[in-house]
Amino acid sequence: MNYSEIFTHSFLKALSDWQRGWYENQTTRRQLADNLVEACKTLPQEFLKCENFCFRKRFIVGGEIVPIILDDEYFEGIASWTFDIDFAKNFKGLVNSATTFAMIFKQKPRPEDIIVNISELWKNESYRQAIEKLKVEEPELAEPLIKFKDFQSEIILRSNLHGTEIEHIVGVSSDFDEICDKAKIPIEMREELSKKYAKDPDGIPISMPVYSSVTSTKVAVQNTITNMRRTINDARRDGIPVYNLTHKSHSDDLKHKID
Repeated sequence: MNYSEIFTHSFLKALSDWQRGWYENQTTRRQLADNLVEACKTLPQEFLKCENFCFRKRFIVGGEIVPIILDDEYFEGIASWTFDIDFAKNFKGLVNSATTFAMIFKQKPRPEDIIVNISELWKNESYRQAIEKLKVEEPELAEPLIKFKDFQSEIILRSNLHGTEIEHIVGVSSDFDEICDKAKIPIEMREELSKKYAKDPDGIPISMPVYSSVTSTKVAVQNTITNMRRTINDARRDGIPVYNLTHKSHSDDLKHKID
């Protein structure tokens, strides 16, 4: 196989631009996604395979939770996933000021949803040589490719988010008294503990974002489904419109969707 015809300048640039990022500008993200899909459409099968489960953390905004939970599908367009759940959990922190909470999704991607498996690229000697050549000729363009390499265990997918594939949810830990109640700590001992752990600037914060367990996540998802259905049914019964309840995928993302 002539890999020089595969690892062209346009391919390397599209991948480099994607890995460089878009700084939360969704218009830029969609343009980069279009370029990457076009550059990857003739990749051989060896770079379009995945034997592992993949993970993605998504900060949920607006009404996205409704199609994810109730419809069990929300197409978010082209997105980066990882084989490393710990990397997914720590990526961009646990909280985001623009969102309420985050979720970790786990899935085994369909072959047709794989845009490119970056880990497989780095196993290929011709790809590594192409990067080294680019590093000499255009170091700025090569920089993101070298910086991230395969350290993120990254795979780029046509990304469908399913409620049934939610593995973890980021929530806030219990307040101080609730923690003490669960630990059966007597009331008279709590003031001293509070000074040590809650009031001391060097102590441990009590209410803090944490990942729920897999079991707790499943319970939370089921409770969310119940509450959503109750809200919708009550609104229908009372003739009350429910505004901003759901969020639709962007048309520029949907053009990449394969049913």
